[in-house]
Amino acid sequence: ELIVFDMGTGFIPLGKALLKEKNPPKTAHIFISHFHWDHIIGYLGFAPFFCDWFTCNIYGKQDKLTINEIFDHIHHYTFWPVEMPMYKAKFNLNTFPNDSLEISNSIKVSATLHGHPNGANSYRLEIGNSVIIYCTDIEHPNNSLNPNIIDFCKDADILINDAQFTDAQLPKHKGWGHSSWQQSTALAKKANVKQLILFHHNPDNDDDEIDNIEQAAKTIFPNTMAAREGLEITFPN
Repeated sequence: ELIVFDMGTGFIPLGKALLKEKNPPKTAHIFISHFHWDHIIGYLGFAPFFCDWFTCNIYGKQDKLTINEIFDHIHHYTFWPVEMPMYKAKFNLNTFPNDSLEISNSIKVSATLHGHPNGANSYRLEIGNSVIIYCTDIEHPNNSLNPNIIDFCKDADILINDAQFTDAQLPKHKGWGHSSWQQSTALAKKANVKQLILFHHNPDNDDDEIDNIEQAAKTIFPNTMAAREGLEITFPN
């Protein structure tokens, strides 16, 4: 099963890579945390959308606009010349259900809303006995971690977590909807996760700074890795 979280710029090379496979997946399940531009901009360049054998199931959080209205806005002719009917793929646009979604007998996805301007979903992906948490664009309460998120991440194998700022930078970015790498390590410890992946890096940080953050995070939570383009993680059978 092809399961994708968000559609940022990495969505474009993913589409190109899929078309190079001898037998690419015919269906994708895409879970959008929220509809800010940096999480959907890659949607406009995903090559499999022009293939008639491809089916795309997109799930987004409950919002002020319906998901159909949101995609109508994305394709408004003021912003983009390609209208949705020009795609050859089959689309199913859905608001994520209140409880959870079963993709198959062994794959389940659940979600919870967390603090961010206009809100964002964290997703918990359960594949057999393995659990992956995707938690991006989260701002915790002052001087504490969001207790609901701690429970949501409990005992996960992998926590992919927003680590845009440092603790020192947070006071100047109150209301921006992000967390620090220190909060990420604290969340990983409290939730008893096995591995922490830091991502949603500050665009002002170069690779050297990301390396420094990764090393500092490892002193607090040793099994930490900073996400990088093309990173692959393989679960044992």
